Amino acid sequence: HCRQMLFVGIDLAAVDKRCTSTTLEMTKHTHVHQCLYNLSHHLVVLKLIGNHSTKNPFEAFKGVSNEEIRDEDDLLKHAVSTGEFGVVQVIRFNRLFLAYWFKRYKEAAEMAALYKPRTRMPLIDIYHAFYEGLTAFHFARKLSQDDSEKWFQLGGKSLSCFKTWAVHSTWNWSNKLLLLEAEYHFSIGEMEKAEEKYYLAIKSARQHRFVHEEGLANELFFVFQVSNGNAEEASYLISQARFCYERWGAFAIAERLNTS
Repeated sequence: HCRQMLFVGIDLAAVDKRCTSTTLEMTKHTHVHQCLYNLSHHLVVLKLIGNHSTKNPFEAFKGVSNEEIRDEDDLLKHAVSTGEFGVVQVIRFNRLFLAYWFKRYKEAAEMAALYKPRTRMPLIDIYHAFYEGLTAFHFARKLSQDDSEKWFQLGGKSLSCFKTWAVHSTWNWSNKLLLLEAEYHFSIGEMEKAEEKYYLAIKSARQHRFVHEEGLANELFFVFQVSNGNAEEASYLISQARFCYERWGAFAIAERLNTS
């Protein structure tokens, strides 16, 4: 449940509280396996908020397992050594998620490549496709034509998936499809189509109450406007992105905008 709260843009302070209470309940009943997933999700929340240096979710896990797990690196080693593939996948996805939100694109691409989607299509696979697609279109724009081909293929694969998923759930996936389409059109130089899709992505995210993705659409539209020399529009968009991130409670992301 903590992961779903994170994905849909619930206020991160509330998600932090839920993650804390969930870990305490799981450790009380020694539900070790499920607790491992929750610890990684909780760390993501704390990093987005910006207080992971003062609050360590792994402290609550002391004494629950025979193996000492002090941080996510220890958790990953434990998951690999015990064959807990699901936990490994969650850590890889969470690292992709954070790398993308903090605009560490090289790391995001590396984590996306390590992640192996499952055949049963759990929710996390869908979000992996979203962030991998956005990362791919970023590199497609930045690299030479020869080097960009594989990134266009990756982005196109994500785009194709979301065209299918949006048919089944407009509420959940339409804003993400629109944002991927905007990034695609931007990447191939179709500026009018890109601009239209950015506007629609922002509108859809707002209508469906995904405040974090409304902020993201504003931020990516800002990048588009800067590249086209539209300083006044860009200034408005980055202020809107910052407002959305602060509403989400992702103060570390809002601060990134201030310092970037």
